[in-house]
Amino acid sequence: MKKFSVFILLFILSLAGCSNESSQGEEKQPSAASSSKANELIYASESEFAGLNPILEETNLDALLFRGLMRFDEHNVPVYDIAKSVDISDDLLTYTIMIRDDVTFHDGQVLTVDDVMFTINSILDDANGSYLKSDFIHVKAMQKVNDTTMTIELDEPFTPMLDKLTVPILPKHVFEGQEMRTATFNQEPIGAGPYMVEQWDKGTSLTLKAYPSFFGTKASIEKVIFKFIPDSNVRALQLKSGEVDIALLDPNQVEELSKVEQLKMYEVESADYRGVLFNMKYPLWKDVNVRKAISYGTDRAGIVKGILHGYGTEAYSPLQKHAYVNENIEHYTFDVEKANELLEKSGWILADDGFRYKDGNKLAFTITAPITDTVRVNMANYVAQGYKEIGADVEVAALDWSNIVIEDTQAFMVGWGSPYDADHHTYSLFYSGESSVTSAGYNYGSYANAKVDALLEEGRTTVDPEKRKEVYKALQEELAEDPPFAYFAYVDAVYGINKNISGVKERILGHHGAGFLWNVEEWKWNDR
Repeated sequence: MKKFSVFILLFILSLAGCSNESSQGEEKQPSAASSSKANELIYASESEFAGLNPILEETNLDALLFRGLMRFDEHNVPVYDIAKSVDISDDLLTYTIMIRDDVTFHDGQVLTVDDVMFTINSILDDANGSYLKSDFIHVKAMQKVNDTTMTIELDEPFTPMLDKLTVPILPKHVFEGQEMRTATFNQEPIGAGPYMVEQWDKGTSLTLKAYPSFFGTKASIEKVIFKFIPDSNVRALQLKSGEVDIALLDPNQVEELSKVEQLKMYEVESADYRGVLFNMKYPLWKDVNVRKAISYGTDRAGIVKGILHGYGTEAYSPLQKHAYVNENIEHYTFDVEKANELLEKSGWILADDGFRYKDGNKLAFTITAPITDTVRVNMANYVAQGYKEIGADVEVAALDWSNIVIEDTQAFMVGWGSPYDADHHTYSLFYSGESSVTSAGYNYGSYANAKVDALLEEGRTTVDPEKRKEVYKALQEELAEDPPFAYFAYVDAVYGINKNISGVKERILGHHGAGFLWNVEEWKWNDR
């Protein structure tokens, strides 16, 4: 188990390391000056992608490579994109959709409703194992009227349908004779977005170039290069030196990078939270009192102040940044006394060694966190030390992503959240049928609660906004009473960008600042 003093030392070393690397970076200013002539944007990407098929994997490239019938605007509201109109029948069961006739894929082929139907059918095809299947399970039938008009028939009203129609459209013709999971498309995608793939140097970078026939705003910046840099200190160094033009910063890097003359900081609110996922396959978590005790034993204020440096807020709900937030649920404010009472109530007795035991078993578990995510590792170490106060012996396993199987962990430092419809990333996370063990869903902890299931189903089929709001408030209440996670904090996304770039439009962002590039085709270099 990490000692608090070790955590502080590592923290200081981290800062020192960044400072040292940054001073080295100042010597590289000439390279920044020379690269400033290129009309290209270099993005420091935290990770590389296994593939680029948007119905098989989530990346932050969708808005660049693909487009959907609908698109989220700067208020995260779905608006027409490829669709020209969407007429919804009075019974809310039939969507008649007309699409633009001037949309082409990157290979020049015209996008038609055949491609739309192919995309949705591919998501629903179990052979493809799409993580989006639950978004379209109420689609009963689709019918082509002509190349630009189609209907979607639902088996019952489905309120978040327009949100779901933001799904990127795939080119049907490219997949002919190929299996979706092994198609060459997954490495060489062809979309209808403002940028197209030019070159993918595995392990190094992915270069996109502007698609000249894009139907919307033509991109001003000719190339966007995703440079894969897992180490956050290296990302900060290269941002300072000008080797990259934009990077998502760790909170402890912001103060120093704010002093760099060529950079501008964007502090953007996000719906991205961190916390501990309780894997319900681990016997300890069967007792809800233990889960509640862990929540009460979490010093969220210390996390926000000491690890996030104020760039975040304390978390208590997955919908805290949503209009449907229920502020009256239990917030699990740091309360060691309450935590101890719950553990005593469940028979966990404090022993002379400072830890609790029950039936000969020690109150102990391991939190797994990805080692490349400094913030998550720091949070895990901080709470592990803090849980000693309630008699829990907690280890931290900081591992490479390649060695992490979340379903096999006892507890995992989870990061999640969505700024869109309340159904988004609640259904797939907490619905029992979305267990990642048995489906393509995101319920990694195999959480199962019949009342939660019923509320999630009711939430997506309830039409009246006020009634729907009450459903999701009830959902949050039940999730607080039977917590699948101990929520820690919402993390603001702080991006450092070359100040000569303009056109950025801020909106509430998703996980790891996802969505910041949503309108990149409108960005431009003021000096190029």
